[in-house]
Amino acid sequence: MTETGDGVLAWMVLRRVGDYREGWRRHSASAGVSVAPEPGPFPIRVQTEADLEAERFEMLAWEDPGKADGSAFWLQEGMPEGVLEPGAAPLVGLVGDRGSVEGLRLLDGDLVLRIEYGDAAVQVRLGNVARFPDDGGISIKHPFGLRIPLSVRRLLDFWSVAGLPAPRNGKGRGAGFGRSTGW
Repeated sequence: MTETGDGVLAWMVLRRVGDYREGWRRHSASAGVSVAPEPGPFPIRVQTEADLEAERFEMLAWEDPGKADGSAFWLQEGMPEGVLEPGAAPLVGLVGDRGSVEGLRLLDGDLVLRIEYGDAAVQVRLGNVARFPDDGGISIKHPFGLRIPLSVRRLLDFWSVAGLPAPRNGKGRGAGFGRSTGW
């Protein structure tokens, strides 16, 4: 869903669909033991076996339909692949005041980052990342294995694709765990 840049809009619609709301109720009632979030510079949720049932809604994990803002973690063909980039500007500081970064640690060990700015959301998959460092920055790998020049140092690549101006530097919403995420 986020391939077209419509992840935020899709979430606004899906969270109102009766079948999804019922699936969420069953999931949340049977969840029982919640998994502690992973430490990091932004909220990182850990995927559970129960989250795999959300695939029928094209999602990587269940999201609380009462969550009013932001997007969800979507199944996505051809998700951009990222790598930790030594020396790159810290990711959280790049999203600005209107943006956020959240993560989902998949059962296979990969980490999916959801980067939001205004009404746009982009997902990036990082493999072989044991823990995202507090000062971590990323670059995007080209399908041929090359890294995109300038990487994500200003997030210009993401926001220009979304048709939005680049955010101002500043502390993003995803900088801490104080935000209510419904997890």
